[in-house]
Amino acid sequence: MNVVNVQVQKAKVIALGVAVAVVYGIIHDQITVRLCIEYFSLAHPPIFPVSSPTLLGLCWGIAATSGVGLILGFLLAQASQSPGLPPMAIRSLLGPLLVVITVTAAASLVAGCTGLSLSRQGIVSLPNLLPNRWVETLSRAQQDRFIAVWFAHAASYLFGVVGAGGLILRIWFKRGRPRLLPLLPRTGLQILRLLVLLAVFVVILSLRLLRSAE
Repeated sequence: MNVVNVQVQKAKVIALGVAVAVVYGIIHDQITVRLCIEYFSLAHPPIFPVSSPTLLGLCWGIAATSGVGLILGFLLAQASQSPGLPPMAIRSLLGPLLVVITVTAAASLVAGCTGLSLSRQGIVSLPNLLPNRWVETLSRAQQDRFIAVWFAHAASYLFGVVGAGGLILRIWFKRGRPRLLPLLPRTGLQILRLLVLLAVFVVILSLRLLRSAE
């Protein structure tokens, strides 16, 4: 397989990673936004001027997962297509990715139910976890649902990243540990790629922490 074909295959794997992450994020947020819209409208930066739960869940479902999907998709492409043993067919990656997503969804459900139960029993308290002034405007039931959604989202990030990371490592070892990234970028393309990855990371981190700092 020549260099051009390798890059095309890598691009397809990256697109697959982004697509899987975004689809999961949209479905996940369409559910959680209906459980507690305040989690999105109050606890997130007001960067989307929409009030519809459907649109709010759609916007945040894309924004919160596209960057993560891009990074994980890139690493998956490097592990599955870089020189080493024969590259893996893209269709062979879909099944393992669906397993990761299924486990992540199950973990999110369990975490959400756990958070709801802990809040209702008074074991965890939203004002103590998130001491913002707007928390006091929420009813007790809204606070319970907020914590449930918060736990569900945290579990999705944790299990999604760990699961995808485990898949990448398994493929990497299976293919003889091909070189994922140069330790130091040498060409303009490598430098640009590193800068893009760093920019995506910074944007994701800032979006998640901006509201909590208010």
